[in-house]
Amino acid sequence: MASNPTTFSLNPGNYGIPTREELIDHRIWDSHYHGFFYGGIAGHHATMFYVERMGIERVIALDIATGSRARAKGSAAPFLAIENQQKEILEKDASRISGIIRIDPAHPADSCRKMEQWIRQGPCIGIKYAGGYEGVTCSHANNDAIISLCRELNAVIYIHTWIKVGGSPRFPGGGNGGAESTPMDVAILARRFPDVPMICGHSGGDWELGARAIRSCENVSFEFSGSDPHSGQVDYAVNELGADRIVWGGHGPSRSYATELSKVFDSNLNQADRMKVLGGNCRRLAAPIFRKKGLQMKA
Repeated sequence: MASNPTTFSLNPGNYGIPTREELIDHRIWDSHYHGFFYGGIAGHHATMFYVERMGIERVIALDIATGSRARAKGSAAPFLAIENQQKEILEKDASRISGIIRIDPAHPADSCRKMEQWIRQGPCIGIKYAGGYEGVTCSHANNDAIISLCRELNAVIYIHTWIKVGGSPRFPGGGNGGAESTPMDVAILARRFPDVPMICGHSGGDWELGARAIRSCENVSFEFSGSDPHSGQVDYAVNELGADRIVWGGHGPSRSYATELSKVFDSNLNQADRMKVLGGNCRRLAAPIFRKKGLQMKA
């Protein structure tokens, strides 16, 4: 691998692939960045090589301040050191990186305190429902206090969703973990808060069922990162939801940026709609909290 991320041994344009300059022109925002999750701070720096290589304008890191619950069970020092490093990076590289904190709906009061610390008083712009906690999905009433605070803060809301077939009899979602939300859970929450924008992550893993589950909820956007790539999936979602409701995520480094981008470039979208999906819609969702926090956003 070349040490310069902008150096290519072959010209992508000669093979019908977008060049780096063309990718830059699309103003790509990655709504699902896992650089801090795989390898910590060193992993983040390594992943940013590929972010730069693919011409991505901004990444939104979903793994900021993940040690809150773990700190209660052991020494706080290692987690505090990592979180201080993360905060320093978010503040130093604010023109390229934004952060989202994980919340735990099993502990709504703790989650709200964490939001006050990291969003209202700190550098972060939103929350993530990770789906790995104590049997409380995003549709549970515990979430009302969390979403109400998000509305006050203008915070971005990203919800991990998946649809695993299981149970007896088997049904979509019957194999999910107790705290793993489905797009159907997102729809229940979204109807309680129709004025609060939300992102339904991973397209629920099953993009046909996922798109239909949230179709009537105009405040819910649909994101494809991490789900298996299938030709036609973006076209299907746009037909169901409209181009204004699709958000792109790269899921790097555990997914290939080329694969995730190909989901959009494989579609039949025109240039204007492709730019909405790859960055414009995410910027629109983030714009209120950027203004509230006095952060700069390229017009």
